[in-house]
Amino acid sequence: MKSLLNDSSIWTPSQPESSLVGRIRAKFNCSRVFAGLVASRYGENFQRANLTSSDGEEVPKGVFHPPDQLPDLSKALDRIIKALTEEQDVFIHGDFDVDGLSSASLVYRGLKNLENLPGPGRLKVDVGTRDFGHGISKKTSSRLIDEDFDLVITTDCGVKGIDEISHLNNFGIDVIVTDHHEPSETLPPALAVVDPKRSDADYPNPQLSGAGVAYKLVEKLVNRVDGSSADTSDLIQLAALGTVSDLVPLVVEGEDENRWMVKVGLEMMRRNPVTGISALLGELGSKSGDVSPETISYRIAPKLNSANRVGDPQVSFLLLATGKRSRADHLARTLIDYDRDRSRIQDKLTRKAINQVKENESDPESEGLIFVVGDGWNPGILGLVSSRLSGKFNLPAVTVSRSTPRCRGSIRGIEGLSVYEGLNHCSRYLNKFGGHEMAGGFTTNSSDLDSLRRCLKDWASSRLDSYEKIEENSLEDRLDPVQVHMNLYREIQTLAPYGMGNPEPYFWMEGLKIVSARRVGKSKNHLKLKLAGGDEILDCIGFGMGEDLPRLKEQERLNPVFRLELNKWRGREKMQLNLEDFVLQG
Repeated sequence: MKSLLNDSSIWTPSQPESSLVGRIRAKFNCSRVFAGLVASRYGENFQRANLTSSDGEEVPKGVFHPPDQLPDLSKALDRIIKALTEEQDVFIHGDFDVDGLSSASLVYRGLKNLENLPGPGRLKVDVGTRDFGHGISKKTSSRLIDEDFDLVITTDCGVKGIDEISHLNNFGIDVIVTDHHEPSETLPPALAVVDPKRSDADYPNPQLSGAGVAYKLVEKLVNRVDGSSADTSDLIQLAALGTVSDLVPLVVEGEDENRWMVKVGLEMMRRNPVTGISALLGELGSKSGDVSPETISYRIAPKLNSANRVGDPQVSFLLLATGKRSRADHLARTLIDYDRDRSRIQDKLTRKAINQVKENESDPESEGLIFVVGDGWNPGILGLVSSRLSGKFNLPAVTVSRSTPRCRGSIRGIEGLSVYEGLNHCSRYLNKFGGHEMAGGFTTNSSDLDSLRRCLKDWASSRLDSYEKIEENSLEDRLDPVQVHMNLYREIQTLAPYGMGNPEPYFWMEGLKIVSARRVGKSKNHLKLKLAGGDEILDCIGFGMGEDLPRLKEQERLNPVFRLELNKWRGREKMQLNLEDFVLQG
């Protein structure tokens, strides 16, 4: 179905098999609408759709897989226990993004808080910086050798650090890799490589985040050393933080361990958040009882990431690791300051980038790519600027910080066009690159910059010749107005939390009439509607739809696309439609 408001957008209804929907209804004694939702998320694996009606219920059996199924986990645990028993010196090396920060602090907390072992002699943590890229750098490996560490544990990185780990081995330093990225054909020569994406891995959930892998390792370590009654609520909070922030899928073909990890972690966070998260929520004016995946994605994670963009990422690690409230408050305020700096620099560089595009005589649409260059632009902001440009022009966008002899760049893409493919196509002009379909980063020699620009533009324009800029979105089911009630909303919430790989379900209705409509909000950019269908009057809110009101009033009947939402106001709860779009029939 075509969108009424956006010519390049279409909505495609889900069409689960009726026999499958019937079996699901019999299994869960639920509505047809909800059974269809389970069918679209779990398919024939619907038996794994363990549901709870509210937070606080016991976690169903079989949700969390035994950590022992991860490759090399036993070897890793034996070596860690030896290090802690003999009070050896241990170094934890994590990545500088939120998943890496979460997993590094998770391992740090796990090793520090064991009650029945002496613990490490020295325990140090480094989460790297953008200056040296992701993973173990040569500078880090040299430091570890100079400081004579006995054991190195990586988190959210290391699976491709073959040369660096070989170098550490040559000096008698053992390495345990915990990672979730795709390994190369040859694994690094570490004592243990704990990665669910290994080709020989039998772990049922290959989509664990870096923090998820770290959690499985430390959970088993704590259980083995201190027993199953040990408190691990802080650890699963950090696992949830990393899982949401790294955008790993919550449900894949019925495998939903990630969804439950986030669900349980958020519940713990609402009850008794770790000190650093509590302090950051306080600075943000948020209540821990209201924490959701959106709180992490749009409030917590950006503040933690601001440290690696404009400041020192170690600040974010220390915030997640500390148990002292006064220190946490100080670190949280530092992150707020970092984020203000990040926002100011981002806005400044984005304006410069847009002006550069406007001043360029070429036509971005015909070239198929935005490519902007600035002298000494902050490398930590490049990805954010590329995202802004890509969104504004609906084209792949490259932002480069020029310096001599090497430049650093970031690329962001559009749906259906893999920018990693573009980097690979032009790899002869790159010193180093990485990424995925929608985003990538690279370094290049300043002398190759013009050649790289021409190569990427030729690649993009050739791909866009056959590229249709149609945004496809999924709809779950058509509802009748009488179906909008609390029982259906409660059913839908049993599949929460929603996020990557488990998107919040959108529904549509047909033939509704406007009863009342007004623009609301400080800038009058939102819509408040009452729509009628039969004898039912439905409350609706449309964020960012204020300017669409005249067009909507021209329609005799409306077919809204929406998600069900519980509107809480002055102690009262009422169902409303949170509008996303309107579609054309036929």
